Amino acid sequence: MWRSLLFIPVLEERFVAKAAKRGADAVILDLEASIAEADKPNARAALPDAVARLAPHVDVTVRINPTWLPAIRDLEACVLPRVSALHMALCESAEQVRAVDGIVTELERERGLPEGGIALIAMLESPAAVLNAPDIARSSPRMAALTLGVEDYATAMGTEPSDALLQPAGYQVIQAARSAGLDALVVPASIADFRDLDSMASAAQAARALGSTGGYAVHPGQVAVLNRCFAPTPEELHWAERVVAASASGDAVFKLDGKMIDKPLIERAKRQLQASR
Repeated sequence: MWRSLLFIPVLEERFVAKAAKRGADAVILDLEASIAEADKPNARAALPDAVARLAPHVDVTVRINPTWLPAIRDLEACVLPRVSALHMALCESAEQVRAVDGIVTELERERGLPEGGIALIAMLESPAAVLNAPDIARSSPRMAALTLGVEDYATAMGTEPSDALLQPAGYQVIQAARSAGLDALVVPASIADFRDLDSMASAAQAARALGSTGGYAVHPGQVAVLNRCFAPTPEELHWAERVVAASASGDAVFKLDGKMIDKPLIERAKRQLQASR
């Protein structure tokens, strides 16, 4: 899927103009937290032009508001050609996902878009949402990934976003996503301090070791960190190439560098090669 997703406030023209050149695998045109309540109608009106400008150059996704009337207005604005996915802010339950799925399906049919073409990404930002992660992950065929909303989650837990708090929650979300065959866009650390790239890199590497596949950026400087941390290393790619080449013989089990290689390791090698493309 995506190693890096960069938030872009849709009404900030200087950010929209440069968004496709920042190196992110996808951009998130934001209709939620970065848009003041009074400006949300203008943001929705600006969305089609931003999508049309960016989509030829980078994957375009949209973050929608969590409460129902704003969310429905957002969906009416963003179910468009070349929108790849919608991020559901403050997603709490499987029922919420299924309701959004139904509205998106109606809009796709009404507008002659491929049914099911727009994916959903659940942003889990409360204790209840984290506990519901397995059900949310399996709630819709559109569901493509889960993420942990670090700041809101810490606030709901009544504390700061520390390692002690975020690592267990991050693992729960990653495991729920991977058990359902989804991507996990989880970096269990605050990204608000966009200058602290070392802390972000450390958290991203730890998350990747647990099965996370990517993360979010609020500043272009964070994009390169995510791309590096969630890409296979040269050593991993070399190993994967050799395993896949050796598996071409058809043997179910074989030795490589003195180690036994079987089906799970062959599959892992194939995924690493796929992730590098």
